[in-house]
Amino acid sequence: MFIDYYEFLEVSPNANSETIERVFRIFAMRYHPDNQQTVNEARFSKIVEAHNVLKDPVKRAQYDILYREHAGLRLQLADEASDVRGADKDAVVQAKLLGLLCVKRRQDVSNPGIGDVEIERLLGCRREHLEFHL
Repeated sequence: MFIDYYEFLEVSPNANSETIERVFRIFAMRYHPDNQQTVNEARFSKIVEAHNVLKDPVKRAQYDILYREHAGLRLQLADEASDVRGADKDAVVQAKLLGLLCVKRRQDVSNPGIGDVEIERLLGCRREHLEFHL
């Protein structure tokens, strides 16, 4: 699972090493196991992990490649989510699927089922798209 170290340290991906170091020290003091008021060992270990990656120029360069790939996937997800045509297509498929199942049940109450392959053929949708709706 990808962890956004920049978000975790609350710094910009463009932050210089001095900024990362300064923010790390603030968070490290706050969540350190010796600080009884705000101790959070899990968060402290993640902060140390993020710092260790972002302070090393080679590790940071490698991480930045992964970061950009992940950011691209997030942008793609946001674009798809904001495309109302996708939601409209889903609504049409769901309505057709519900109608098909209702008609099949009316025709034969004792055997209302219908196979995936037949649904795929009747609706003209790929199996991958239908699996979401089923």
